[in-house]
Amino acid sequence: MGRRVQKQKEKKQLNIKSNIKYIILAVIAVIVLGVATGNYMYKKKYAEMLSTVEIDTIYNGISVSGIDLSGKTEAEAVEILRAQLEQPLETQKLDITDVDRRYQYTFVNFGAKYDIEASAKKAFECGRSGELKDRYNEVLSFAENGFDIEPEYSYDENLVTTVLTEMKPEFDVPAKNSVLTRTNGVFSATDEQPGYELDIEKTAEKVKAQLETRQAGEVIAETKELLPTITKEQNMQATTLIGSYSTSFTNGPGSEGRNENLRLACASVNGTMLAPGETFSMNATLGPQTYANGYKDAGVYVNGKVEQGVGGGVCQVTTTLYNAVINAELQIVERSNHSLTVAYVPMGMDAAIAGDYKDLKFKNSTNYPVYLEAYITSNKIITNVYGYEIHDSGHTVKYETEYLGSVPKPAEKITEDPNLPEGERVVTYTGKVGHKVSTYKVVYENGVQVSRELFNNSTYRATADEVTVGTKKAEVPASTTTTETATTPTN
Repeated sequence: MGRRVQKQKEKKQLNIKSNIKYIILAVIAVIVLGVATGNYMYKKKYAEMLSTVEIDTIYNGISVSGIDLSGKTEAEAVEILRAQLEQPLETQKLDITDVDRRYQYTFVNFGAKYDIEASAKKAFECGRSGELKDRYNEVLSFAENGFDIEPEYSYDENLVTTVLTEMKPEFDVPAKNSVLTRTNGVFSATDEQPGYELDIEKTAEKVKAQLETRQAGEVIAETKELLPTITKEQNMQATTLIGSYSTSFTNGPGSEGRNENLRLACASVNGTMLAPGETFSMNATLGPQTYANGYKDAGVYVNGKVEQGVGGGVCQVTTTLYNAVINAELQIVERSNHSLTVAYVPMGMDAAIAGDYKDLKFKNSTNYPVYLEAYITSNKIITNVYGYEIHDSGHTVKYETEYLGSVPKPAEKITEDPNLPEGERVVTYTGKVGHKVSTYKVVYENGVQVSRELFNNSTYRATADEVTVGTKKAEVPASTTTTETATTPTN
């Protein structure tokens, strides 16, 4: 009995071991099957992810400024963006307006542009970095939710300023001063008119703000008001004769050219208005003294001599005006005396102009306008300065010249002439002794001298005598030589 039990027990244990073995084999089979299935599914998913992200076109759902670039190559994207973003800038208008004027520009006039290549590159590179799974999920998100790229946009601020600066002269409306005229001894004045000019800085800010919107639009220009410098009221307060002077000239044969030059110069000066603080230039007022402008040949000083030159004589008008101006006690800015003395004013009282190196300039140093008058009558040049008289009736001014001494002639200039007999001298030009003078301004109040001050110094050059000296040797007569030979003793 005991033996049977023992056998049954052993059989039972054997069955258990067999079952465990089968169970283990089953588990192993399940595990192997699961691993195989997992590998298959992983490979399938990997292949799907790889095929989704590894393409040579922009992923679905990606756009630039709302322009869909799905499935486009980077090169195709560049062309699409260029057509839809860049080209419109060439026609997109930005108008700058005023009350009754409109200046039309396109965005490209201000250097507006998109960085097309960079935008296309950015669109193509979206989803192309990182782990495969992350890229795959990002690409799916693009397709489902979309992804829009803001293109890089810019404009040139310097071009904004340049465009406005170029526009400014056409845009500006200058203020109009009141104009004072004198007809038949009676003054009249026109009304002044304000003007305005473009405020470049403020307008530029508005233009840049419009460019930032990337939309066509209108900018109302910012302006600054320009006030006239001379009003009608000021003009009508400046009609008192405050300085005058006259010089005489001849009207004989050969003086026609010079006298025409005098007339033209007077016409250029006559009616000139100077605002308070404004500087007058005789050279600028006369303009080029050329044949085309009507000027004639007449005597001018050249290297210490009188020669014929276009515009000769205008210095007499300059001198006459200079004396009227100093009698009006306006501020002299620039004055030069002539190289040689002149006959129509005392030494020290002349004023010359020449080229761009000698000019008469004076400043309206009053608080009121100044009106200049210049005309010819009875062989006289008359110049008058009208303005506002600030002095009392007892105020007078005189100019006195003090002679300082002469300047000796330099050594004579000798020219040898082989056609003149040796030793013979011919004076071809008689030089001049130079002079130095000082001019003083003397002020009187009710006949009593109150001041005497040095006003200017003038030096007039000395010029040398010019002499031609003969160098031709005297010829020895042939007969004299024969006689001497004949009387020579011989042995």
